[in-house]
Amino acid sequence: MSRSVLLTAAKEDTETFQSELRDETVSVLHYPLERYELVEDDQDVRDTFKLLDEFENIVHGSKRNAMFFVEAVEKYDKMDAVRNQLNLALNQHTADYLEEAGIPAVHPHSDGKAIDLLEFMLRIKHIGSTLYPCGDKTSESMPGLLRELDVPVEELVLFTLEGPEELKLQEYRKDIAAHDPAFIIFHSRRSVNRLLAAFPNLNYSEAHITTGDQAVTEKLEGEGIEVDSQAEGSWSSIRKIIKEELEG
Repeated sequence: MSRSVLLTAAKEDTETFQSELRDETVSVLHYPLERYELVEDDQDVRDTFKLLDEFENIVHGSKRNAMFFVEAVEKYDKMDAVRNQLNLALNQHTADYLEEAGIPAVHPHSDGKAIDLLEFMLRIKHIGSTLYPCGDKTSESMPGLLRELDVPVEELVLFTLEGPEELKLQEYRKDIAAHDPAFIIFHSRRSVNRLLAAFPNLNYSEAHITTGDQAVTEKLEGEGIEVDSQAEGSWSSIRKIIKEELEG
């Protein structure tokens, strides 16, 4: 069996994870089964951009959220207005992307958890009306935390989730047939359905199966696949598991 890791999350979700794995003696088989596209010509987006001055904060919960936000901002020529807002990022990775796009951003020095950003907002006394760019099939904790404090939050849906195009999927299947991954990562509940459907002939019993959290473990066990290790809901905790297995 090769010392390889099968990874199916979107590229923007795994850049840091893959970069960290380069320090290990393991290769990454990255076949993104999640592809995101900008919502085109959306009246709600246009209306929201007209009201940017009414928001005290723009909160970016992930690099993907920021990427599609920047794309929409450029499309509707709202960059100057966005630069005048307080842009808050959940982590350094997202803040770096915004800075590179010309949007000053601040973030808490933490592990990138929603509660840390909320506490940061409370400290800097910017806990007012918040714009939260997101996708239509994402479930994120930050908007809910703000609503618990009775903070007005508008979730601005900018992108939708798609799967890989058929030719790309065929390419993935052809490539993985030449490999026998040592680790298979199921990072989310959604990844269970997508990975099993994409690679039905993969030998799951011989690989080390790692899940992102308890909910993923339960779903995978419901499919009759035994789980070897369970992470703590973050890519860093998944990397820790792989590192420990490699060194064990």
